[in-house]
Amino acid sequence: MSADDFTGPAVNSPEARAAQRAEFLDARLRMNGCDEASFSRALLLVAELDGLDDVAKACGLSSEAMRRQLNGTRPLCFEYVLQVTRALGLQLRVEAMPEPTR
Repeated sequence: MSADDFTGPAVNSPEARAAQRAEFLDARLRMNGCDEASFSRALLLVAELDGLDDVAKACGLSSEAMRRQLNGTRPLCFEYVLQVTRALGLQLRVEAMPEPTR
C-alpha cells in the first residue's frame, strides 16, 4: 500500500475540516423538524468550533453580535446564513428531493 492509495484531504487539513462542517450542517438541514432556530444554533456551534472571533470578523460583526444573531432566539436572516457559510469556507446549494417511495 502506498500514499497514492489514500485520496482526499489530510485528516486535519482545512479542507477536511470544511468538509466536516458542511456534512454536519447538511445533516442538520435534512433532519425532520429542522427549523430556523435549530439551524441557527448549528451555525453558531460550527462558527464557535472554527473560531467565533475570526468568523464574526469576516462577517463584519463582533463576536457578541454574531452570538446574539445565531443563538436561535431571533429570526435568522438569509444574509447572515450566506455570510457565515462563506466565512467558514462553505457554499450553499440546492438539489431536488428524492421522490417518496410508495
